[in-house]
This record gives sequence, structure tokens and C-alpha cells, in this order.
Amino acid sequence: MGYKVIDLHCDTVFHLMEGKDLLKSVKDAHVDLPRLKAGKVGLQVFAAYVPPDTEIDKAFLCATKVLDLIDTFAGANESLSPVETASELKAILNEDRIGIMTAVENGLAIEESLEKLEKLRRRNVRIMTLVHSQHMSWIESCTGSEKFRSDNGRALGSFGEKVVDAMNDLGIIPDVSHSSENAFWDVIKRSKKPIIASHSCAYKICAARRNLKDDQLKALGDTGGLVGINFASSFLSDAYRQAFDARFKMGSAINMSEMIALASEISVPVPKSIIADHIDHIVNVAGENCMAMGSDFDGIPSAPEGVSGCDFFPVLEDELRKRGYSEKRIEKIFSGNFLRVLEEWG
Repeated sequence: MGYKVIDLHCDTVFHLMEGKDLLKSVKDAHVDLPRLKAGKVGLQVFAAYVPPDTEIDKAFLCATKVLDLIDTFAGANESLSPVETASELKAILNEDRIGIMTAVENGLAIEESLEKLEKLRRRNVRIMTLVHSQHMSWIESCTGSEKFRSDNGRALGSFGEKVVDAMNDLGIIPDVSHSSENAFWDVIKRSKKPIIASHSCAYKICAARRNLKDDQLKALGDTGGLVGINFASSFLSDAYRQAFDARFKMGSAINMSEMIALASEISVPVPKSIIADHIDHIVNVAGENCMAMGSDFDGIPSAPEGVSGCDFFPVLEDELRKRGYSEKRIEKIFSGNFLRVLEEWG
């Protein structure tokens, strides 16, 4: 049938920062306009990534510069359109256009200032990944190397509680991908509205620290939240993860090209069907209303065999149909669930 797809996370800004023309096919990119069209993508969320080693007084500027690049791309072609609200998203899903929504990856961007958080919302940011690979003073990362200490003894510090409260008021959806397990629980209890893990997988299948355990998945399902399935081989296959972790120390200061080179040394096969295995597990644990797409395209060093980018979504749709997924369930997973969450966030 070819359902429109909402993908909650990509790091394609790296290609924009290098000046690549994503309106054309780009050989080493997962996301470009031809692939978006081929993959029947209705909404692609572009993350404005702020590296965790950015000096805190330069983090907000770093985020806004990347947001400028995303805005320019969203207005560069009549096939593309910026999307902020649920009503705009509904219109896009019913038209032959592709929506671009902006997110910020790493709460470091707000420089411990609620005023700067509000400024990001005025820039039409709708999602913020609260933390990345290193702890901040107000929230614990799942991969931070130092022992985390906060002013209140919790994984979400006092200022972090204010951030979540302000995000609820402003309409910025908290994203707990990269948050520690304890921070996940603090955030989900604090937020009055559904939260998301925009690019994570099932820990039961692959024991990566970034993945969610069954009780976390169930909590997301019970509160109306979402998990967007990540297409990274190291989050999908436990055998691949172990081989990757043996070569790569989490938090190491290497760039994406170096990570891709490292991944090329790993010979562990990862079949594309494993993506559907994670979807099966999450749906069984948390329900069909909890599942979404969150590929992390252009931010992953390796994807499963046969996954070249966002043009893969129709293949995944066929796989889910072969597994007995109803048309209604597929539509929910691909787009309906996030539309519901966005409507709840106003």
C-alpha cells in the first residue's frame, strides 16, 4: 500500500555541514531527496547535534547554526516543507510533499538557561534529546565515564526537573535516547505528557547501554510514549555489538568517518530482518501504540545488510506484512503513533 513514514531522528546535518547537495542523490548519505521520495517519507526529523565536548558558552550558538542549515534545506525545494504542528503534519501526510521537523540533540545546547530553551522553541524546535554521551550537571547519560553527581542525588537534577517542566509548558517533547536508565525513570515520572526515545532499540535482543529494557518499554507504552527503532547494527545485533565494543571505547573522541572505517573491519553479518525482530518484541511488550521509526540515519557507522538509507522503508513494510501485521498496525507504526503524540503536545 505504501504508507507515509515518519522518521523521528537522523543526523544528516553532518552532510549539510559539509556543503553536500541533498536535493540530489549523495553516494555516502542515508538521507537525500531522491531517497526520501523512494522511501515514501512523510516527515523526517533532522537533529541539530551539539557535541558533548562543546564549551558550554558556545553550545547554544552551535545548535542555532545547525538549525539554520536545516531551515535552509527545508526551504530549498517545493517538495520539502517545514513542519511544526500536528495540523501541518496531517496536511503533509495527505499531500505529495515531505515535511522537515527540527530537533536538538543534547540539552547542552541550552547552556543551563531556560531562556535559551524558550528561544529554541521559538526556532520551531519540537524535540530535544536531553543528554548525549557525557553527563551534564543536571542529567545522567547512559554512557558517561565519570560517576554522576547531582544536587538532589537523582539522575535528573533540580535544574533538570525545571527543564522537563519548561519543555511541557513550551511544547518541546523530551527525548530520553542517550539518558541513563535512572534518568529515564526520573523524566517519565516528571513529564505530564508522553515522552519519546527517538532512536533506541530493545535491550532484550541487543544489550547495548543505549537500548531500553522491557520495564522501560512497558512504561512508555503505558504513558502513551514512543520508541523509534534505531537502524544501527550495534544496537540491533548483540553479536555485532560485542564485536564493535571490542574495538571501540564508548566516549572515544573519533569522528563518524573513523567509526565507519572501524565498522568496516567487523565481519559479523546483520540481516535486515532483525529490525522487524525488534519491532515484534517492542510491540509484544509495550503495545502497537508505542512503536515508531527512529533510524538515526547518517549518524550510524553500520546498518544491516540491504539497508542503504531511508529508501528501505517500503522493504520493511513488506516484511511486517509478511509477519502478519495488519494495515492499521503498520500505519500506526509508520506515522499514526507520532501524530497522536504531537497532537497531545499541542
